[in-house]
Amino acid sequence: MNPFEKCPVYETGRFLMRKLEEKDTEELFACYSDPEAAKFFNGDCCGDDFYYTDIEKFRICVEYWLSRYEAEDFIRWSIQDKERQLLIGTVEVCPSLKYAVDGKTMGILRIDLKSDYERQDVLEELLDVLLKHIYEEFQIASVLMKIQRGADERQKLIRKYCFVPAKDECNISFSDYYVSYK
Repeated sequence: MNPFEKCPVYETGRFLMRKLEEKDTEELFACYSDPEAAKFFNGDCCGDDFYYTDIEKFRICVEYWLSRYEAEDFIRWSIQDKERQLLIGTVEVCPSLKYAVDGKTMGILRIDLKSDYERQDVLEELLDVLLKHIYEEFQIASVLMKIQRGADERQKLIRKYCFVPAKDECNISFSDYYVSYK
């Protein structure tokens, strides 16, 4: 099934990931106005660093993200902490041939979290369910993810999920990217 026709919902023990909605803007602003969280956002090739101090500018960003779903470009999900009934960030999957050297579609994966959720246990819980589903749902051969130096909690994911340096695997000129295969 095409995820752009019916957006999948992912659920873990603690979190629910469902398609971003315009009504999420105000609650997600806490994540995107958090300077500690912004250190780990991936804005490469986006023309934006996604750090906002003006909610109206962030509202425009959310509208753009929603338009990209309609264009079947990428999907953004809001991540809800089910116990606290609180949105804590977003996940994006963007299927792309842009960086592939083998002609197979890669899935660019972005995970933006409020700084108090930037922990290995949270990242693993999200990745466990995402990597279980997105290869087939998006028809991708690999996942490309930025894991910056200094992102200590994300660095711990490299070995567990068999990420390898992207510079050896694909056409990406940016540093700190890693690829994982199904």
